[in-house]
Amino acid sequence: MHVQGGKLFFMEHVSARTGTHRFFQRLFRWLWAALLDNCDLCRDTAQRIRAAGFTDVKIEEFEAFELTHPRNMMPGIALMRPHISGTATK
Repeated sequence: MHVQGGKLFFMEHVSARTGTHRFFQRLFRWLWAALLDNCDLCRDTAQRIRAAGFTDVKIEEFEAFELTHPRNMMPGIALMRPHISGTATK
């Protein structure tokens, strides 16, 4: 069934584009997924949302440092950066 209309609101941590941070996300990807209910550190969520057939996609990229502190709360939590948020309208 295809439903017309609707708006998706989203906020998610995503893969770093380059650098050391991306290297460590890729290195720990399998372990992270195994321990955290198949959460994927390297998923390109923005690309998947754009490919899903939405007519209007607005995405803001940011680093939510306040969401990844204190670091002693969970080992490796800094891997959950960067972030995106936005809306997608059908």
